[in-house]
Amino acid sequence: MSLRYSQDLIYAVIALCMSSAYICDGASTGNLSLASYYSDHMVLQMGPKSAIIWGYANAGQKIAVTFKEKLYKAVATPDTFYSSAVWKVALDPTPPSGPFNITITTVTDHMSEGEEILLQDVLFGDIWLCSGQSNMAFPVPAVFNASQVLNDSYNHPNIRLLAVNEVSSTTPYYDLSSLYEPWSLPSPKSLGGNGSQGFLYFSAVCYLFGVELQQHLRYPIGLVSDNWGGSYIQAWSSSDVLKSCPSQMDEKPKKVVNISKPMNIWEKMEVEGPSGDSILWNAMIHPMLNFTIKGVLWYQGEANSAESDRYACLFPAMINDWRRKWYEGTGGNTEVAFPFGFVQLCTSNVPFNDTDYPLIRRAQTAGYGYVPNPKMENVFMSVSLDLPDPSSPYDAIHPRDKQDVAHRLVLGARAIGYNEAYTEFQGPYPRRVCGITNNKIVVDYQFSDVKLISGKLFEVCCYDEVTCDLEPDAWKTADVVYQVNSTSVMLGYQCDKTYSATYLRYLWKDMPCEFKNCAVYGAKNDLPGPPFLLPVQSCE
Repeated sequence: MSLRYSQDLIYAVIALCMSSAYICDGASTGNLSLASYYSDHMVLQMGPKSAIIWGYANAGQKIAVTFKEKLYKAVATPDTFYSSAVWKVALDPTPPSGPFNITITTVTDHMSEGEEILLQDVLFGDIWLCSGQSNMAFPVPAVFNASQVLNDSYNHPNIRLLAVNEVSSTTPYYDLSSLYEPWSLPSPKSLGGNGSQGFLYFSAVCYLFGVELQQHLRYPIGLVSDNWGGSYIQAWSSSDVLKSCPSQMDEKPKKVVNISKPMNIWEKMEVEGPSGDSILWNAMIHPMLNFTIKGVLWYQGEANSAESDRYACLFPAMINDWRRKWYEGTGGNTEVAFPFGFVQLCTSNVPFNDTDYPLIRRAQTAGYGYVPNPKMENVFMSVSLDLPDPSSPYDAIHPRDKQDVAHRLVLGARAIGYNEAYTEFQGPYPRRVCGITNNKIVVDYQFSDVKLISGKLFEVCCYDEVTCDLEPDAWKTADVVYQVNSTSVMLGYQCDKTYSATYLRYLWKDMPCEFKNCAVYGAKNDLPGPPFLLPVQSCE
Protein backbone atom coordinates (compact mmCIF):
# COMPACT_ATOMS: atom_id res chain seq x y z
CA MET A 1 0.00 0.00 0.00
CA SER A 2 1.13 3.56 -0.55
CA LEU A 3 2.16 5.75 2.39
CA ARG A 4 0.53 8.89 1.03
CA TYR A 5 -1.64 10.46 3.71
CA SER A 6 -4.34 13.08 3.47
CA GLN A 7 -3.75 16.23 5.51
CA ASP A 8 -6.73 15.44 7.74
CA LEU A 9 -5.31 12.03 8.53
CA ILE A 10 -1.91 13.55 9.37
CA TYR A 11 -3.52 15.86 11.91
CA ALA A 12 -5.58 13.03 13.33
CA VAL A 13 -2.46 10.92 13.75
CA ILE A 14 -0.64 13.84 15.41
CA ALA A 15 -3.49 14.43 17.83
CA LEU A 16 -3.74 10.73 18.66
CA CYS A 17 -0.01 10.39 19.18
CA MET A 18 0.25 13.41 21.44
CA SER A 19 -2.65 12.33 23.62
CA SER A 20 -1.31 8.78 23.93
CA ALA A 21 1.15 7.37 26.44
CA TYR A 22 2.69 5.31 23.64
CA ILE A 23 5.20 6.28 21.03
CA CYS A 24 3.52 6.94 17.69
CA ASP A 25 4.55 4.55 14.89
CA GLY A 26 5.14 5.58 11.32
CA ALA A 27 3.40 3.90 8.38
CA SER A 28 1.56 0.78 9.45
CA THR A 29 -0.39 -2.14 8.11
CA GLY A 30 -1.63 -4.31 10.95
CA ASN A 31 1.33 -5.56 13.01
CA LEU A 32 3.96 -4.23 10.60
CA SER A 33 4.93 -0.58 10.88
CA LEU A 34 7.80 1.82 10.24
CA ALA A 35 9.43 4.28 12.58
CA SER A 36 7.83 7.72 12.45
CA TYR A 37 10.36 9.35 10.12
CA TYR A 38 10.00 6.97 7.17
CA SER A 39 7.44 7.85 4.51
CA ASP A 40 7.00 8.61 0.84
CA HIS A 41 9.17 11.42 -0.57
CA MET A 42 11.92 10.94 2.00
CA VAL A 43 15.68 11.24 1.57
CA LEU A 44 17.95 8.52 2.92
CA GLN A 45 21.64 9.06 3.58
CA MET A 46 23.73 8.23 0.55
CA GLY A 47 27.02 6.32 0.46
CA PRO A 48 29.73 5.70 1.42
CA LYS A 49 27.66 4.93 4.53
CA SER A 50 24.56 2.76 4.77
CA ALA A 51 21.06 4.11 5.32
CA ILE A 52 19.11 2.42 8.10
CA ILE A 53 15.45 1.42 7.83
CA TRP A 54 13.70 0.15 10.91
CA GLY A 55 10.26 -0.42 12.32
CA TYR A 56 8.03 -2.65 14.42
CA ALA A 57 6.37 -6.05 14.17
CA ASN A 58 5.40 -8.98 16.37
CA ALA A 59 8.32 -10.61 18.15
CA GLY A 60 9.95 -13.22 15.93
CA GLN A 61 8.31 -11.90 12.78
CA LYS A 62 10.52 -12.23 9.70
CA ILE A 63 10.81 -9.08 7.59
CA ALA A 64 11.89 -8.69 3.97
CA VAL A 65 12.97 -5.32 2.57
CA THR A 66 13.30 -5.08 -1.22
CA PHE A 67 15.35 -2.28 -2.76
CA LYS A 68 16.81 -2.15 -6.28
CA GLU A 69 15.97 -5.84 -6.76
CA LYS A 70 17.98 -6.86 -3.69
CA LEU A 71 16.35 -8.59 -0.71
CA TYR A 72 17.36 -7.60 2.84
CA LYS A 73 16.21 -9.82 5.71
CA ALA A 74 15.55 -9.05 9.38
CA VAL A 75 13.74 -10.52 12.36
CA ALA A 76 11.76 -8.44 14.84
CA THR A 77 13.24 -8.80 18.31
CA PRO A 78 11.98 -7.45 21.66
CA ASP A 79 13.43 -4.11 22.72
CA THR A 80 13.60 -2.54 26.17
CA PHE A 81 12.49 0.85 24.84
CA TYR A 82 9.28 -0.27 23.18
CA SER A 83 6.35 -2.57 23.80
CA SER A 84 6.59 -4.08 20.30
CA ALA A 85 9.52 -5.90 18.78
CA VAL A 86 11.88 -3.95 16.56
CA TRP A 87 13.45 -4.88 13.24
CA LYS A 88 16.22 -3.08 11.38
CA VAL A 89 18.13 -3.35 8.09
CA ALA A 90 21.12 -1.46 6.71
CA LEU A 91 20.89 -0.89 2.97
CA ASP A 92 23.95 -1.14 0.78
CA PRO A 93 25.72 2.21 0.33
CA THR A 94 23.90 4.00 -2.45
CA PRO A 95 25.19 6.97 -4.48
CA PRO A 96 23.09 10.11 -4.78
CA SER A 97 20.15 9.05 -6.93
CA GLY A 98 16.45 8.33 -7.10
CA PRO A 99 13.53 8.24 -7.05
CA PHE A 100 13.12 4.64 -5.89
CA ASN A 101 10.45 2.42 -4.37
CA ILE A 102 11.25 0.37 -1.26
CA THR A 103 8.98 -2.51 -0.24
CA ILE A 104 8.75 -3.90 3.29
CA THR A 105 6.84 -7.14 3.87
CA THR A 106 6.26 -9.74 6.56
CA VAL A 107 7.26 -13.28 5.62
CA THR A 108 5.70 -16.55 6.85
CA ASP A 109 7.54 -19.78 7.45
CA HIS A 110 6.47 -20.83 3.98
CA MET A 111 8.13 -17.71 2.53
CA SER A 112 4.80 -16.35 1.40
CA GLU A 113 4.31 -12.60 1.73
CA GLY A 114 1.93 -11.15 4.29
CA GLU A 115 1.56 -7.50 5.21
CA GLU A 116 3.25 -4.96 2.94
CA ILE A 117 4.31 -1.32 3.10
CA LEU A 118 5.44 0.50 -0.02
CA LEU A 119 7.67 3.56 0.23
CA GLN A 120 7.58 5.63 -2.95
CA ASP A 121 9.62 8.48 -4.38
CA VAL A 122 12.65 7.83 -2.12
CA LEU A 123 15.84 9.77 -2.87
CA PHE A 124 19.40 9.24 -1.69
CA GLY A 125 21.50 12.25 -0.73
CA ASP A 126 22.72 14.00 2.42
CA ILE A 127 20.63 14.46 5.59
CA TRP A 128 21.13 17.58 7.72
CA LEU A 129 19.32 17.92 11.05
CA CYS A 130 18.59 21.48 12.25
CA SER A 131 18.06 22.05 15.96
CA GLY A 132 18.04 24.78 18.60
CA GLN A 133 15.63 27.41 19.88
CA SER A 134 13.50 30.18 18.38
CA ASN A 135 15.92 31.50 15.77
CA MET A 136 16.19 28.01 14.32
CA ALA A 137 12.43 27.65 14.69
CA PHE A 138 11.95 31.02 12.93
CA PRO A 139 9.60 30.14 10.03
CA VAL A 140 10.07 30.77 6.32
CA PRO A 141 7.06 33.14 5.97
CA ALA A 142 8.67 35.54 8.48
CA VAL A 143 11.99 36.15 6.68
CA PHE A 144 12.85 39.09 4.46
CA ASN A 145 11.53 38.53 0.91
CA ALA A 146 9.40 35.63 2.11
CA SER A 147 7.07 35.73 -0.90
CA GLN A 148 10.00 35.25 -3.25
CA VAL A 149 11.35 32.36 -1.18
CA LEU A 150 7.96 30.66 -1.02
CA ASN A 151 7.18 31.10 -4.73
CA ASP A 152 10.62 29.73 -5.64
CA SER A 153 10.10 26.61 -3.53
CA TYR A 154 8.54 24.65 -6.42
CA ASN A 155 11.92 24.79 -8.18
CA HIS A 156 13.61 22.52 -5.64
CA PRO A 157 12.15 19.00 -5.98
CA ASN A 158 15.44 17.42 -4.86
CA ILE A 159 15.09 18.98 -1.42
CA ARG A 160 12.84 17.12 1.01
CA LEU A 161 11.52 18.37 4.36
CA LEU A 162 10.68 16.65 7.65
CA ALA A 163 9.42 18.77 10.59
CA VAL A 164 9.43 17.34 14.12
CA ASN A 165 6.83 18.52 16.61
CA GLU A 166 7.67 19.89 20.09
CA VAL A 167 7.51 17.08 22.62
CA SER A 168 9.29 16.69 25.95
CA SER A 169 9.89 13.65 28.12
CA THR A 170 11.70 12.81 31.34
CA THR A 171 12.66 9.40 29.89
CA PRO A 172 14.22 8.58 26.50
CA TYR A 173 11.91 7.80 23.60
CA TYR A 174 12.85 5.22 21.01
CA ASP A 175 10.84 6.92 18.27
CA LEU A 176 9.38 10.37 17.62
CA SER A 177 5.87 10.76 19.00
CA SER A 178 4.60 13.28 16.44
CA LEU A 179 5.49 15.39 13.41
CA TYR A 180 4.42 18.75 12.08
CA GLU A 181 4.61 17.15 8.68
CA PRO A 182 6.06 13.94 7.23
CA TRP A 183 8.58 14.08 4.42
CA SER A 184 7.38 16.62 1.85
CA LEU A 185 8.57 18.45 -1.23
CA PRO A 186 9.10 22.20 -0.78
CA SER A 187 6.06 24.29 -1.58
CA PRO A 188 4.49 27.42 -0.13
CA LYS A 189 2.15 25.14 1.77
CA SER A 190 4.76 22.77 3.22
CA LEU A 191 6.89 25.76 4.24
CA GLY A 192 4.05 27.28 6.25
CA GLY A 193 2.69 29.86 3.85
CA ASN A 194 -0.10 30.31 1.31
CA GLY A 195 -3.10 28.57 2.77
CA SER A 196 -1.34 26.14 5.10
CA GLN A 197 -3.38 27.58 8.00
CA GLY A 198 -0.17 27.87 9.98
CA PHE A 199 0.06 24.23 11.03
CA LEU A 200 2.56 23.14 8.41
CA TYR A 201 5.89 24.62 9.28
CA PHE A 202 9.59 24.60 8.46
CA SER A 203 12.72 26.33 9.78
CA ALA A 204 13.88 29.20 7.57
CA VAL A 205 17.60 28.80 8.34
CA CYS A 206 17.39 25.08 7.68
CA TYR A 207 15.50 25.48 4.39
CA LEU A 208 17.64 28.32 3.03
CA PHE A 209 20.78 26.36 3.92
CA GLY A 210 19.41 23.36 2.04
CA VAL A 211 18.53 25.36 -1.06
CA GLU A 212 21.99 26.85 -1.46
CA LEU A 213 23.77 23.61 -0.57
CA GLN A 214 21.69 21.56 -3.01
CA GLN A 215 22.31 24.05 -5.81
CA HIS A 216 26.04 23.69 -5.16
CA LEU A 217 26.18 19.89 -4.77
CA ARG A 218 23.54 19.12 -7.42
CA TYR A 219 22.16 16.07 -5.63
CA PRO A 220 19.31 15.44 -3.13
CA ILE A 221 19.32 17.05 0.32
CA GLY A 222 17.06 15.96 3.17
CA LEU A 223 16.37 18.51 5.92
CA VAL A 224 15.01 17.73 9.39
CA SER A 225 13.63 20.68 11.40
CA ASP A 226 13.88 19.64 15.08
CA ASN A 227 13.74 22.64 17.45
CA TRP A 228 11.86 24.40 20.25
CA GLY A 229 11.77 28.15 20.84
CA GLY A 230 13.09 29.37 24.19
CA SER A 231 14.81 26.08 25.00
CA TYR A 232 17.96 25.73 27.11
CA ILE A 233 20.94 23.66 26.04
CA GLN A 234 20.43 21.51 29.14
CA ALA A 235 17.14 20.30 27.65
CA TRP A 236 18.95 19.09 24.51
CA SER A 237 21.78 17.39 26.43
CA SER A 238 21.91 13.85 27.75
CA SER A 239 22.61 13.10 31.40
CA ASP A 240 26.17 12.17 30.40
CA VAL A 241 26.76 15.73 29.16
CA LEU A 242 25.22 17.34 32.23
CA LYS A 243 27.33 15.21 34.57
CA SER A 244 30.49 16.26 32.75
CA CYS A 245 29.62 19.96 33.20
CA PRO A 246 28.14 20.31 36.69
CA SER A 247 26.34 23.51 37.55
CA GLN A 248 28.20 26.03 39.69
CA MET A 249 25.17 28.20 40.30
CA ASP A 250 21.48 28.08 41.15
CA GLU A 251 19.51 27.47 37.98
CA LYS A 252 15.95 28.37 37.11
CA PRO A 253 13.34 25.87 38.32
CA LYS A 254 13.07 22.97 35.94
CA LYS A 255 9.81 22.56 34.14
CA VAL A 256 8.27 20.28 31.57
CA VAL A 257 6.06 21.92 28.95
CA ASN A 258 3.60 19.67 27.18
CA ILE A 259 1.94 20.77 23.95
CA SER A 260 -1.52 19.27 23.47
CA LYS A 261 -1.94 20.29 19.83
CA PRO A 262 0.25 21.33 16.89
CA MET A 263 1.31 24.98 17.23
CA ASN A 264 1.04 27.35 14.31
CA ILE A 265 4.15 29.20 13.18
CA TRP A 266 3.41 32.32 15.19
CA GLU A 267 2.79 30.36 18.39
CA LYS A 268 6.17 28.70 17.84
CA MET A 269 7.79 32.11 17.97
CA GLU A 270 6.14 33.03 21.27
CA VAL A 271 6.14 29.81 23.31
CA GLU A 272 8.56 29.68 26.23
CA GLY A 273 10.62 26.56 25.93
CA PRO A 274 11.30 23.97 28.60
CA SER A 275 14.40 24.09 30.78
CA GLY A 276 14.18 20.62 32.28
CA ASP A 277 17.36 18.59 32.00
CA SER A 278 17.49 16.24 28.97
CA ILE A 279 13.77 16.44 28.21
CA LEU A 280 14.23 17.42 24.54
CA TRP A 281 17.19 15.10 24.14
CA ASN A 282 14.89 12.32 25.34
CA ALA A 283 11.92 13.11 23.09
CA MET A 284 13.32 14.88 20.02
CA ILE A 285 16.96 13.77 19.51
CA HIS A 286 17.31 10.32 21.07
CA PRO A 287 14.56 8.95 18.76
CA MET A 288 16.64 9.97 15.71
CA LEU A 289 19.81 8.08 16.69
CA ASN A 290 18.99 5.10 14.45
CA PHE A 291 18.70 7.36 11.40
CA THR A 292 21.90 7.93 9.41
CA ILE A 293 22.70 11.62 8.90
CA LYS A 294 25.39 13.75 7.28
CA GLY A 295 25.56 16.58 9.83
CA VAL A 296 23.83 18.97 12.22
CA LEU A 297 23.08 22.70 12.29
CA TRP A 298 22.49 24.45 15.63
CA TYR A 299 21.10 27.90 16.47
CA GLN A 300 20.73 28.27 20.24
CA GLY A 301 22.25 30.08 23.20
CA GLU A 302 19.94 33.01 23.84
CA ALA A 303 18.27 31.19 26.75
CA ASN A 304 21.68 30.45 28.29
CA SER A 305 23.16 33.93 27.96
CA ALA A 306 23.41 34.36 31.75
CA GLU A 307 25.50 31.21 32.25
CA SER A 308 28.29 31.54 29.72
CA ASP A 309 30.92 29.69 31.78
CA ARG A 310 28.86 26.54 31.93
CA TYR A 311 27.78 26.90 28.30
CA ALA A 312 31.45 26.85 27.29
CA CYS A 313 31.59 23.36 28.79
CA LEU A 314 28.13 22.12 27.81
CA PHE A 315 28.20 23.03 24.13
CA PRO A 316 31.33 21.11 23.04
CA ALA A 317 30.37 18.25 25.35
CA MET A 318 26.90 18.07 23.77
CA ILE A 319 28.39 18.06 20.26
CA ASN A 320 30.73 15.19 21.08
CA ASP A 321 27.97 13.28 22.88
CA TRP A 322 25.57 13.60 19.95
CA ARG A 323 28.31 12.45 17.60
CA ARG A 324 29.27 9.41 19.66
CA LYS A 325 25.69 8.28 20.22
CA TRP A 326 24.64 8.82 16.59
CA TYR A 327 27.66 6.79 15.52
CA GLU A 328 26.69 3.99 17.90
CA GLY A 329 22.97 4.18 17.11
CA THR A 330 23.53 3.74 13.37
CA GLY A 331 26.16 1.02 13.78
CA GLY A 332 28.94 3.30 12.61
CA ASN A 333 27.04 4.57 9.59
CA THR A 334 26.94 8.17 10.84
CA GLU A 335 30.43 9.62 11.01
CA VAL A 336 31.84 9.65 14.53
CA ALA A 337 32.93 13.27 14.01
CA PHE A 338 30.15 14.39 11.67
CA PRO A 339 30.23 18.09 10.67
CA PHE A 340 28.46 20.37 13.12
CA GLY A 341 27.63 23.98 12.27
CA PHE A 342 26.21 26.67 14.52
CA VAL A 343 25.18 30.32 14.42
CA GLN A 344 27.01 32.73 16.71
CA LEU A 345 24.29 34.88 18.23
CA CYS A 346 23.13 38.20 16.83
CA THR A 347 21.46 40.47 19.42
CA SER A 348 19.24 40.20 22.46
CA ASN A 349 15.83 41.81 22.87
CA VAL A 350 17.53 44.91 24.34
CA PRO A 351 20.40 45.37 21.87
CA PHE A 352 21.26 48.92 22.98
CA ASN A 353 21.86 47.86 26.60
CA ASP A 354 24.81 46.16 28.25
CA THR A 355 24.04 42.43 28.31
CA ASP A 356 25.78 39.07 28.63
CA TYR A 357 25.81 38.51 24.87
CA PRO A 358 29.56 39.14 24.35
CA LEU A 359 30.26 36.42 26.92
CA ILE A 360 27.83 33.85 25.48
CA ARG A 361 29.24 34.45 21.98
CA ARG A 362 32.70 33.60 23.29
CA ALA A 363 31.31 30.60 25.16
CA GLN A 364 29.84 29.30 21.90
CA THR A 365 33.44 28.76 20.75
CA ALA A 366 34.51 27.19 24.07
CA GLY A 367 36.46 30.36 24.80
CA TYR A 368 38.65 30.25 21.68
CA GLY A 369 36.79 32.91 19.70
CA TYR A 370 36.90 30.82 16.50
CA VAL A 371 36.14 27.33 15.23
CA PRO A 372 37.24 24.72 14.51
CA ASN A 373 39.51 24.59 17.55
CA PRO A 374 41.02 21.85 19.77
CA LYS A 375 37.80 21.50 21.80
CA MET A 376 35.46 21.78 18.81
CA GLU A 377 36.92 19.84 15.91
CA ASN A 378 35.06 19.58 12.62
CA VAL A 379 32.82 22.47 13.71
CA PHE A 380 31.97 25.59 11.69
CA MET A 381 30.27 28.85 12.60
CA SER A 382 28.07 31.48 10.97
CA VAL A 383 28.84 34.84 12.58
CA SER A 384 25.61 36.87 12.70
CA LEU A 385 26.23 39.84 15.02
CA ASP A 386 26.56 42.17 11.99
CA LEU A 387 22.98 41.30 10.89
CA PRO A 388 20.93 43.12 13.55
CA ASP A 389 17.26 43.87 13.02
CA PRO A 390 16.20 46.06 15.96
CA SER A 391 12.88 46.89 14.28
CA SER A 392 11.91 43.25 13.71
CA PRO A 393 8.18 42.75 14.37
CA TYR A 394 9.21 39.51 16.10
CA ASP A 395 11.50 41.48 18.48
CA ALA A 396 15.16 42.32 18.02
CA ILE A 397 16.22 38.89 19.24
CA HIS A 398 14.65 37.44 16.06
CA PRO A 399 16.31 39.16 13.07
CA ARG A 400 14.63 38.47 9.74
CA ASP A 401 17.73 38.13 7.56
CA LYS A 402 18.14 34.38 7.61
CA GLN A 403 19.52 34.30 4.05
CA ASP A 404 22.95 35.60 5.07
CA VAL A 405 22.98 33.36 8.13
CA ALA A 406 22.30 30.33 5.93
CA HIS A 407 24.86 31.37 3.31
CA ARG A 408 27.59 31.59 5.95
CA LEU A 409 26.62 28.15 7.22
CA VAL A 410 26.84 26.75 3.69
CA LEU A 411 30.39 28.06 3.30
CA GLY A 412 31.34 26.32 6.54
CA ALA A 413 29.63 23.09 5.49
CA ARG A 414 31.44 23.10 2.16
CA ALA A 415 34.82 23.59 3.80
CA ILE A 416 34.40 21.36 6.86
CA GLY A 417 31.70 18.88 5.83
CA TYR A 418 32.71 18.43 2.19
CA ASN A 419 36.44 19.09 2.46
CA GLU A 420 36.53 21.96 -0.02
CA ALA A 421 39.96 23.33 0.81
CA TYR A 422 39.44 26.22 -1.61
CA THR A 423 36.35 27.54 0.18
CA GLU A 424 37.07 30.39 2.60
CA PHE A 425 34.52 30.04 5.39
CA GLN A 426 35.94 32.22 8.18
CA GLY A 427 36.26 35.93 8.68
CA PRO A 428 39.59 37.35 9.90
CA TYR A 429 40.58 36.48 13.47
CA PRO A 430 43.72 37.67 15.28
CA ARG A 431 46.75 35.43 15.21
CA ARG A 432 48.61 37.87 17.45
CA VAL A 433 47.90 41.15 19.25
CA CYS A 434 51.06 42.99 20.26
CA GLY A 435 52.05 46.40 21.56
CA ILE A 436 54.84 48.35 19.86
CA THR A 437 54.69 51.55 21.95
CA ASN A 438 52.66 52.88 24.85
CA ASN A 439 49.89 53.91 22.47
CA LYS A 440 50.12 51.63 19.43
CA ILE A 441 49.00 48.02 18.88
CA VAL A 442 49.44 45.79 15.84
CA VAL A 443 46.81 43.12 15.16
CA ASP A 444 47.98 40.30 12.88
CA TYR A 445 45.04 38.35 11.42
CA GLN A 446 44.67 34.76 10.19
CA PHE A 447 42.13 32.80 8.14
CA SER A 448 41.48 35.62 5.65
CA ASP A 449 42.89 38.83 4.27
CA VAL A 450 41.41 41.93 5.87
CA LYS A 451 38.98 44.45 4.41
CA LEU A 452 38.34 47.44 6.68
CA ILE A 453 34.85 48.95 6.63
CA SER A 454 35.65 51.37 9.44
CA GLY A 455 38.38 52.02 11.98
CA LYS A 456 36.13 51.86 15.03
CA LEU A 457 34.72 49.25 17.42
CA PHE A 458 38.03 48.30 19.11
CA GLU A 459 38.65 48.94 22.81
CA VAL A 460 41.69 48.58 25.10
CA CYS A 461 42.07 48.10 28.83
CA CYS A 462 45.24 49.30 30.55
CA TYR A 463 44.86 47.50 33.87
CA ASP A 464 45.07 44.00 35.32
CA GLU A 465 42.68 41.22 34.31
CA VAL A 466 40.41 41.58 37.35
CA THR A 467 39.97 45.30 36.83
CA CYS A 468 39.34 44.86 33.11
CA ASP A 469 36.76 42.19 33.86
CA LEU A 470 34.87 44.07 36.55
CA GLU A 471 35.13 47.74 35.62
CA PRO A 472 33.36 48.80 32.39
CA ASP A 473 34.96 52.24 32.61
CA ALA A 474 38.42 50.66 32.41
CA TRP A 475 37.94 50.24 28.66
CA LYS A 476 38.96 53.01 26.26
CA THR A 477 38.39 53.42 22.53
CA ALA A 478 41.12 52.28 20.14
CA ASP A 479 40.97 53.32 16.48
CA VAL A 480 42.66 51.99 13.38
CA VAL A 481 45.62 54.20 12.42
CA TYR A 482 46.27 52.42 9.14
CA GLN A 483 46.30 48.99 7.51
CA VAL A 484 49.89 47.71 7.59
CA ASN A 485 49.39 45.00 4.95
CA SER A 486 46.71 42.55 3.78
CA THR A 487 46.57 40.78 7.15
CA SER A 488 47.65 43.42 9.70
CA VAL A 489 46.27 46.67 11.08
CA MET A 490 47.74 49.21 13.51
CA LEU A 491 45.58 50.71 16.27
CA GLY A 492 46.13 53.84 18.28
CA TYR A 493 44.87 54.41 21.81
CA GLN A 494 45.47 56.59 24.87
CA CYS A 495 45.72 55.12 28.37
CA ASP A 496 45.76 57.10 31.58
CA LYS A 497 49.19 58.21 32.84
CA THR A 498 51.98 56.02 31.45
CA TYR A 499 50.19 52.67 31.33
CA SER A 500 50.18 50.44 28.25
CA ALA A 501 47.26 48.35 27.00
CA THR A 502 46.96 44.92 28.57
CA TYR A 503 43.87 43.69 26.70
CA LEU A 504 42.20 44.41 23.37
CA ARG A 505 38.61 43.60 22.55
CA TYR A 506 36.50 43.94 19.41
CA LEU A 507 32.70 44.03 18.95
CA TRP A 508 32.26 43.56 22.71
CA LYS A 509 28.68 44.83 22.89
CA ASP A 510 25.22 43.35 22.45
CA MET A 511 24.75 45.21 19.13
CA PRO A 512 28.20 46.55 18.22
CA CYS A 513 27.40 47.70 14.68
CA GLU A 514 24.57 48.33 12.25
CA PHE A 515 23.67 45.97 9.42
CA LYS A 516 26.84 44.68 7.69
CA ASN A 517 28.75 47.66 9.02
CA CYS A 518 31.23 46.22 11.50
CA ALA A 519 34.89 47.11 11.05
CA VAL A 520 36.69 43.97 9.86
CA TYR A 521 35.61 41.67 7.02
CA GLY A 522 37.29 39.10 4.83
CA ALA A 523 38.70 40.71 1.69
CA LYS A 524 37.58 37.85 -0.55
CA ASN A 525 34.58 36.32 1.22
CA ASP A 526 33.01 39.39 2.89
CA LEU A 527 32.61 37.41 6.11
CA PRO A 528 32.74 39.41 9.34
CA GLY A 529 35.57 38.92 11.76
CA PRO A 530 34.13 37.46 14.98
CA PRO A 531 34.30 39.30 18.30
CA PHE A 532 37.34 38.76 20.50
CA LEU A 533 38.97 39.70 23.80
CA LEU A 534 42.70 38.97 23.84
CA PRO A 535 45.77 39.91 25.89
CA VAL A 536 48.24 42.36 24.38
CA GLN A 537 51.66 40.75 24.02
CA SER A 538 55.05 42.19 23.26
CA CYS A 539 55.89 42.43 19.56
CA GLU A 540 59.48 41.38 20.26
